[in-house]
Amino acid sequence: MNYLDTILKAVIIVYVTLFAVTNSTNIEIVLIPKYIKYDLPIFLPILIALFIGVTIAVLGFIPKMMRLSRELKSVRKNLVRAEEENDRLRTLPLLQDSNTPNEDN
Repeated sequence: MNYLDTILKAVIIVYVTLFAVTNSTNIEIVLIPKYIKYDLPIFLPILIALFIGVTIAVLGFIPKMMRLSRELKSVRKNLVRAEEENDRLRTLPLLQDSNTPNEDN
């Protein structure tokens, strides 16, 4: 699995590098007209937008992860209780049914 992670990271690095090299044309980014202007390669705003989008998606997923974590903790607690009850019930002696004949008779 470690090899797969390394290969995936290498492929991503190569892809981002090729993307940056092929999209190195400069563009002018104007944030506030006449005051804030940036002359950047075109790949940089694209990568920044991608990073911001991924960050927002991860931040949106955090509450669900926390809720699932609490639910998993509750389910594990219920499982422990059920296993304890199961063990307790297994150790109970069997009661003789009143309808079955007794060996003493």
